[in-house]
Amino acid sequence: MEMKPAGLLPSPVDQVPWGGEVNWLVKRDDLIHPLVSGNKYRKLKYILHDFHRGNHRGLISFGGAFSNHIHALAALCGMNGIPSVGIIRGEDDQANPTLAFARNQGMVLHFVSREAYRLKLESERMEAILDRYGDFYLVPEGGDHPLAERGVGEIVHELESLGLKPDYLAVSAGTGSTATGLIKTLVNKGWTTRVLVLSSLKAPGLRDKIAIGSGIGRNEFDYLDYSLGGYARTNPLYLDFLRQFFQKTGIPVDPVYNGKVVFGLDDLQKRGFFKAGASVLWLHTGGLQGLEAYHYMQRKKFGSKGNYL
Repeated sequence: MEMKPAGLLPSPVDQVPWGGEVNWLVKRDDLIHPLVSGNKYRKLKYILHDFHRGNHRGLISFGGAFSNHIHALAALCGMNGIPSVGIIRGEDDQANPTLAFARNQGMVLHFVSREAYRLKLESERMEAILDRYGDFYLVPEGGDHPLAERGVGEIVHELESLGLKPDYLAVSAGTGSTATGLIKTLVNKGWTTRVLVLSSLKAPGLRDKIAIGSGIGRNEFDYLDYSLGGYARTNPLYLDFLRQFFQKTGIPVDPVYNGKVVFGLDDLQKRGFFKAGASVLWLHTGGLQGLEAYHYMQRKKFGSKGNYL
């Protein structure tokens, strides 16, 4: 069964006109689909196939109030006429653009405390919600599922078909499933491409999780913290960099995930991390709905005088 919506695959690979001594490329997975873009499209592809093979009434998953995953899952279900449920960390906010979009796609939202969300199945509140939707297909937070790794692995096949075998492949990390799928496929193909995982959050165990899931040692890939102190944290220097990056390249990025990848790659290049002439391919994982979410939070905090991208 073909996945709906159909996406732009293989996604294009372009030069990043940023300058420096490396050959900086980008795989534009953000262009796969306007609503189900990037790694979310790839992660959900085979999960949707598996859903159709079973006797499930709908799809249910978890996420924060500005979750790219919730946004993409709601869109996917809305376009396929599949009932969907989102269990959201924190309190409801009717003006939140991510939550409003999910509702418009038909997703039913349930809100739980941060403590209940952290405890997941050990929470009575969470257990009660999941029991209510016992005939729904449960998708882990962020699409962190073995089937998601299969979809992500197709990125490497697409690069191979284009005759591209970069020295480095850079990707953001939230749950780590995208990095895991990439590394497993690269190892299976025997490529020497070095994966750079630029973490968007403080997650002490994430490097080991990726290593174990990939079946390799923790030092066989680079794990770099460019969270700027925590998830969704920013600072004026970083925001100024993102403005300059977009003005020069025309490539939009969100400030939570991909913005920190390009910020990190620029920093690594300045510090001489890469040899001159090295090919560095950045996987643009989409998540551009996060830009609208960021602007919303800026308006909420600063009114009309926010420090916007």
